[in-house]
Amino acid sequence: MRPAARLLTTVGTVAAVTFGVVSGVHALWTVNDAVVVPPFRTGAVAFAAQAAGDDTTRVHSAAGEPVTVTLPGAEIIKVLDQTGLEPEPVFWRFRASGAALGITGLSYDVSPADQVAGDGGTHDASSGVAREGTVLAGSTVKVYPAGTGGDCSAVPATPLAAEGEPQRNVHVFAGDAHVLQEPGANPAGREVEQEWCVAMRWNHDPDGRYVNEVHVRATGEDGGENGARTRWQAAVAFPPALDPLGEYAGRGSVRATAEDATVSRDHDEWRALIFPDPSGEPDLVLALDPWVTNLNPAVAPGDSFAFATS
Repeated sequence: MRPAARLLTTVGTVAAVTFGVVSGVHALWTVNDAVVVPPFRTGAVAFAAQAAGDDTTRVHSAAGEPVTVTLPGAEIIKVLDQTGLEPEPVFWRFRASGAALGITGLSYDVSPADQVAGDGGTHDASSGVAREGTVLAGSTVKVYPAGTGGDCSAVPATPLAAEGEPQRNVHVFAGDAHVLQEPGANPAGREVEQEWCVAMRWNHDPDGRYVNEVHVRATGEDGGENGARTRWQAAVAFPPALDPLGEYAGRGSVRATAEDATVSRDHDEWRALIFPDPSGEPDLVLALDPWVTNLNPAVAPGDSFAFATS
């Protein structure tokens, strides 16, 4: 939420125009289907966000407050299906949309907010650090604007943590003061859409290295000797999983007596690691905080304006 700014103007007659999801004579932030705009175009704005391709998740900002999109935990745990040391990321997308009439424009900030568990419990993830024991805590999530045509292939490099700070699990790129629409650039009030990418990858650390070394030596008919040696190695990684809960140990014994009264005995042991069920992975909530810009350099960016009419 940006600091409020004030704009004083005189409004005479009004005219009605079509404008996506806005309404009201002097309401700056509006959420209906039409807007009544002063002829001097002081401005009217609308902003919303949703998961890409799912209009049922669309959330509007009624008065400049942040809106949220939710990355489902069911999407996050797909990183556990990745194999190899450098697998392709799991992708998810969301959209920001809106428009600003008159001399106004729209910008917004994108940031992580909370992890929300199925039982309603929350963890503050605004620092980008996930709750321990979750799949997200073993993953790296990158949020960044999509390229042309919604392309998500240009995944940014992971920044290193500052000295003394924990490595973040969630990184947002180009999320500060991201421009949806420049001031005064949308006289027709058409809705502007921007798609964002979320790239997720499990943090694969090699579990070890497999090393082979071969040494060959040969002796010729003349007694001369030749030798060669080569060595190769490969990193080994087990499939991704949450930290084990513990070890399950089993033991079986058998005793048998034959007709001649001889006795045979045997026993065996086996062990298995028990891993938690990842299906309860919390959702990750991302916040989009819109704010209004203005062609008038004397007006500071903010969430609301005051209008004086006569």
